[in-house]
Amino acid sequence: MTESPRARWQELLRRTPLWLIALVVAVGWAAIQLGMRLLQGKEVVAEDIALTSAFGVVVGIFVLWFGRRVQAKERKLPPGSPTAANINKAISTGQLPEQASAEQWEAELIWILIRDRHTVWVAPLVFGLFTALALFLIFDNPEHPWFGVVCAVLFVGGG
Repeated sequence: MTESPRARWQELLRRTPLWLIALVVAVGWAAIQLGMRLLQGKEVVAEDIALTSAFGVVVGIFVLWFGRRVQAKERKLPPGSPTAANINKAISTGQLPEQASAEQWEAELIWILIRDRHTVWVAPLVFGLFTALALFLIFDNPEHPWFGVVCAVLFVGGG
């Protein structure tokens, strides 16, 4: 069975050290926040860069803490339990772990099915509303419409 691109990304993300993920999140947060300010036509000064970078580091530390917490919780559970890592691995390989309990996995897979059914109709609605908001941002500030344009492209592509 060939792996999907999503499964490959998930496996790569699972093998990546948490400190590197936290660093990418911190830099990404700062870049997105400063980019939004620039796209809105606002001036970016050194204080903005320093504050945004500091907050990005705080967000990165939170991601690091949260990731370690999730890993610790998953290590405490029995080997065949339906954790996020085990579920993703089972979906990508098409097989349950050897120690898996049918009762636990059945309940978890039914819950995933219910969530996916809700997502099928909720996601296009939410992305449609955010696209409408992005269009409002385009026409609200005609001198600097780029933030709304970028948002509209992202939201139309996501829905």
